[in-house]
Amino acid sequence: MNSFFDQVERLPDAQLTGFRQPVLNTPIYYESQSSVGYYERYFAGTNTLFGMTNNTPLDFNAARADTFHQLLLPETFFGWLNVTPRVGARATWYSPEYGAGGTNSETTRYVLNAGGDVSFTASQLWPDAKNSVLDVNGLRHIIVPSLTYAFVPQLNEPANNVPQFDTLYPSLMILPVEFPDYNDIDAINKEDVLRFGIRNTLQTMRNGQLDDLLNWNVMLDWNLRPTGETNSVFLQPQKTFDDLYSDLSFKPRSWITVQSQIRYDINNNHLNMAFHQIAFAPNDRWSVGIGHWYLHNGFVDTGDDVITGTLFYRLNENWGLHAMEYFNAQTGHLQEQSYSIYRDMRSWTAAVAFRVIDNGGGQPVDYGVAFSVSLKALPSFHVGDDTVRPYELLGQ
Repeated sequence: MNSFFDQVERLPDAQLTGFRQPVLNTPIYYESQSSVGYYERYFAGTNTLFGMTNNTPLDFNAARADTFHQLLLPETFFGWLNVTPRVGARATWYSPEYGAGGTNSETTRYVLNAGGDVSFTASQLWPDAKNSVLDVNGLRHIIVPSLTYAFVPQLNEPANNVPQFDTLYPSLMILPVEFPDYNDIDAINKEDVLRFGIRNTLQTMRNGQLDDLLNWNVMLDWNLRPTGETNSVFLQPQKTFDDLYSDLSFKPRSWITVQSQIRYDINNNHLNMAFHQIAFAPNDRWSVGIGHWYLHNGFVDTGDDVITGTLFYRLNENWGLHAMEYFNAQTGHLQEQSYSIYRDMRSWTAAVAFRVIDNGGGQPVDYGVAFSVSLKALPSFHVGDDTVRPYELLGQ
């Protein structure tokens, strides 16, 4: 419907997930994911380097059948050390590509993977700790160091020999390295990586309930044998160390939340991304937030320096309103605005969102409208859920 964005049509698409479960009476666990479908890749008619040649769209389509199976052996040693080795296999069949951009013939790709997770949890309690400024009534510190190893040997077919439907794009967040959490299956390439992580949580009692005063997660990926290659035309070649990632949430009071997300490029010594936001929610009727986005030029497109503002207001138990504004400090114009209205019904929840994007530079203004309904017993969106995740309503 909108030719300004790359799109993948999945028609039909069937998926079957085997959730993690024990194998008979053994300590081994099994999980699986399988899918089959016919997919069509449509490239944007504008704003793309790859979608047009001599004014001809390079769209392509193909059928794909994929199946993944994995065995795990979770164990706890010494009563505190959690170790979970895993081994898995995947087979993916692709039909020949059709369309102007189709170049690959029928092929079957096989993927083997191995690895494991190691972690432990340590905590310390200070029941008499008090601080009126930070509303602290007792403190508990929880620290969870973790180590994840993922290994994928050389594939029989590299990523550029198969159709790219579920492919990799530049991501602001750190992507999973283990399967099946890593689900860009067409972009899978050989891998030998260690992920170091450490999570710190400070908890206290507020109004008779447990509340997180601070939650800080830090991660770093070490590619043991960097290939210098990339498994996507949109990404930089693999290096020894990926970005150092930090995700921090701090609540000095129950009605104030400070958020920080940072990606630091340790190879080139500069920030790739920085997002900081402070939100005020003095009651359950309204909240307001102001933040700042920074993206380094070349990390995602041409970079950004954006000031953000959000406002949520609950009219009553059934209706809520939300507004979001993005002001581009580099160009001095309102780059994006989004407005949502929510309805909480007896058995359903519903939301309508309207969004306007103006990237400037002579590019056309994009208008988007989204409708969402879901069962209240299993809602896709609660009233106000998109205060910090507004794009979910618009399918991004």
